[in-house]
This record gives sequence, C-alpha cells and structure tokens, in this order.
Amino acid sequence: MASKSGDGHIITRWLENNGYLVTRGSTTRGGSEALRQMVRQVRGGHNVALTVDGPRGPAYQLGRGIIFLAQKSGAQIQPINIEYSSCWRARSWDKFILPRPFSRARVIFGPLLRVAPTNTEEEFEAERRRLQNAMMAQVEMR
Repeated sequence: MASKSGDGHIITRWLENNGYLVTRGSTTRGGSEALRQMVRQVRGGHNVALTVDGPRGPAYQLGRGIIFLAQKSGAQIQPINIEYSSCWRARSWDKFILPRPFSRARVIFGPLLRVAPTNTEEEFEAERRRLQNAMMAQVEMR
C-alpha cells in the first residue's frame, strides 16, 4: 500500500515499473477502500505489504489496519525487519532510514503470526498489543 501523496506517487511508479501491484490509500485518504481492495487481493492469492505504523505514527506502534486485513482475509502476518551497517536517519517522527552507499543490509524474517478473531474492542486491542510485542521482539532499537 502506498499513500496518495506525492511521495506515494514516486514509490508507486517505482514499484509498478518493477512488476508490483500497488494499492493507493492511507489513514486519511482512501484507507478503508484500500484495505478492502487488499483483502480481495489476498483472497485472490496475492501477497501484500505495508508499513504497520502508518503514515503518521507513532513509530513502532502497530496500527489497526494490519489486524483488520489479517482477520478479514485469513492471512498470516510475516514480520520483516531490515537493518543496515551504515545509514542516515532523518529527524522525522519515524526516523526514516536511508542506507549509505555500500552498506550491508541484514533482513530479518520473524515467525509467521496468526491473528485471532475478536468480538469486542478490548479483545481487538489485546490482539493488537500481542502482535506488536511479537513483531517488536525482532527489532533492534537504536
């Protein structure tokens, strides 16, 4: 999923030029329809990817969308974390990372996570926290 912003357009063009199917939307613009479209894509056999802390954060805080997507589609979540031997970090809310030339990347795949069905807001929040803790277990905080 890529936002409908100008930055999202740049990312979308690169992804589409490299053979990826991109769904456009964000928390504030078209997010509900984008999530429904992603549910259809997963049910149709496609893999989908998104950053789980959303466009505005807070950083490392698992958003609600990925829980909804997994519950509605039946898909498991594959946590992926990338660390770089050398990088620049932006002074933004998300500490955006840009790898330095010739740095090494370490890609860490966490265990597949299954999302439990929920019936109440309290159950949903407990499930969100459980998944966030499982995903954060693989992140080296700096």
